[in-house]
Amino acid sequence: MIAKIIPIKSARKSSFSALIKYLTDHQDKSERISQVMVTNCYSEEVTAGLIEIQNTQDTNKRARSDKTCHLVLSFPEGERLPHTDLNGIEERFCDVLGFADHQRISVVHDDTNNLHIHIAINKIHPRKHTIHNPFFDYKKVASLCEQIEQEYGLTKVNHETRHESAADTDIETKAGVESLIGWIKRECLDEIKCVDNWQDLHKVLKRNGLEIKERGNGFVFKSNNSIAVKASSVDRSLSKGNLIKKLGGFEYIDDTQNSNKPVDKQYQSRSLHAKRDTTNLFAQYQREQREAATGRAEQWVILRNKRDLLIERAKKDQKLKRSIIKSIHAGSFAKKMMVGAAHQQFKATIDIIKDDYQKAYQASITHHPRLAWLDWLVKEAKHGNDEALEILRSRRTNQHQGNNVSGDQLNTNPIKDGFVETITKNGTIVRKVGSTVIRDDGKRLIVLPETSSEALAHILRVAIHQYGNHLAINGTDQFRTDIAQVAAHNKMRITFDDKALEQHRQQLMKQQIISTKQKTKAKGISL
Repeated sequence: MIAKIIPIKSARKSSFSALIKYLTDHQDKSERISQVMVTNCYSEEVTAGLIEIQNTQDTNKRARSDKTCHLVLSFPEGERLPHTDLNGIEERFCDVLGFADHQRISVVHDDTNNLHIHIAINKIHPRKHTIHNPFFDYKKVASLCEQIEQEYGLTKVNHETRHESAADTDIETKAGVESLIGWIKRECLDEIKCVDNWQDLHKVLKRNGLEIKERGNGFVFKSNNSIAVKASSVDRSLSKGNLIKKLGGFEYIDDTQNSNKPVDKQYQSRSLHAKRDTTNLFAQYQREQREAATGRAEQWVILRNKRDLLIERAKKDQKLKRSIIKSIHAGSFAKKMMVGAAHQQFKATIDIIKDDYQKAYQASITHHPRLAWLDWLVKEAKHGNDEALEILRSRRTNQHQGNNVSGDQLNTNPIKDGFVETITKNGTIVRKVGSTVIRDDGKRLIVLPETSSEALAHILRVAIHQYGNHLAINGTDQFRTDIAQVAAHNKMRITFDDKALEQHRQQLMKQQIISTKQKTKAKGISL
C-alpha cells in the first residue's frame, strides 16, 4: 500500500470545506463513496462535523501554515479490505503522524481499481488550539505500511526513496505515452555519455533530432518537435556543472544551414503498448486533440473579441452619461449622486460581461476538452470502441486477487448490456444492472467485500447470462461459502468448477428440499 500526504499546489491555503465537498461528491457514480466517517467531533454527521472543524480552525489566528492535512492511503489493485479493517488502518496512520486527538473526516473511494482512503485532518488541536505539523515522518509511515502489508497479506511495495529511472518509468506507465526523458535514455544516452568534446556532443544530438541549449542555470535537451527536458533529469552526469567539468566551457554551434538535413531518428510521442498495435488509434487521438486545440483557440478569440466589444460599448455609454449629467442644470450634490449611480451601474454591467465571458469560456473548454491518451481511450471505450477497451485492458500487470466470479464462455458485450457508469484506466467496466453495481474486467466479475446476499444473487444472475451455468468462484473461504448459500437459497441452476464447493452447494440444496418438505408436512398436519 502507499501512504502519501498531498501537498498544496498553490501559495494560497487550502479550504477544508472545499476538500470535503470534493471528497463527498458522488460524481453521478453509484459506488464512488463506500464510507464516510467523522472522528473526534461531537456529531458523526458530515455537515455538523465540518462546521465544528471550521470553528476550531478559526480559533487559531497565529498559524501561518496550512491548517489542513490531506492524507491518502491507496491499496494495491484488486485488493480490498472490509470497513472494520480500513477504519483500524486509518486510526493507526493518524496515531503515527501525531493526529490521534485531532478532528478528521475520512472518505473511502471505491470507484477505481485501487481502493483508497482520503483523510482530511484538522491540524489545529480541538482543545489546545495549537497547530501540529508532522516533519520527517515518512520513515514512520513507510514502516507502518510494511507492517500493514505483512499483517493483511497485501502486495509488498517498495517504500524506499526511488531513483529517477524508476520514477520516469512510473510516469510513462501511468500516462501510457513515451516521454522524451525515457526515449533519450533508451535511444542515445550511452552515446551522449561517451563524447569527450562539445563538437561530438552536438553531432550525437543532431543525429537523434536533439539539440542542447542553455536555459537558466542549466542545460536542456530540445527535440525537433519543440519538446524540451532538463539535461540533469535525464542523467545526473549531464548537469551543467558535470558537463562543463568534463567538456570545458560551453560551445554553441550555429547549425542553421544544416537544419533541413534528415536525421537518423527523432522523438515522436507514441503510445506505450507493446502487446497491441496502437498506431491507427493513437493517430486518431492526436488528430482529434489538434482539432480540439484549434477549436478552443478559435472560440476563445471570438469570446474575447465579444467581451472587449461589450466593455468598450459600456465605456462609451458611461462617458455619454457623464457628459449628459454635466450639461444638466442641477446642484453639485445632485450631480454627484447621479455620477455615483451611473458609476455603480457601469461596474455592475462590467461584472455581468466578465461573468458571462467566464461561463462561456468554461463551456468552450468542456466542448473542446484537452484529454490525455488514457482519458481519451476511456472516453472511446465508453462509446463502444472495442479496440480502445482492449488497449486499456492490456495495461493490466497483475492478476486480480480479490473475490470474483468467472466462466469459460462469454455471451454478451458488457458495454452494450446495462448502463455503464465508468470505465477505469485498466479497462474495468463499472455498470449498473438493476439496483446492483457490476464490476467487469473482461475476464471476471469482481465482488467487493461486505456485499449483501441480495446483491450476490444479482451478480450470479449476471454471471450466468455472461458466462453460462458453469462458474468459477475465487476468493476468501467466507465469500465462497456465501456464494454457495445464495445459489442454493435462490435455487439457481448452476454448477461450480471447484468440486468441494459444488458438493457443498448440492448439500445445501438437499437440506433446503428436506426443510421445505418438513414445513409442508407440518402445515398439512396443522390444517
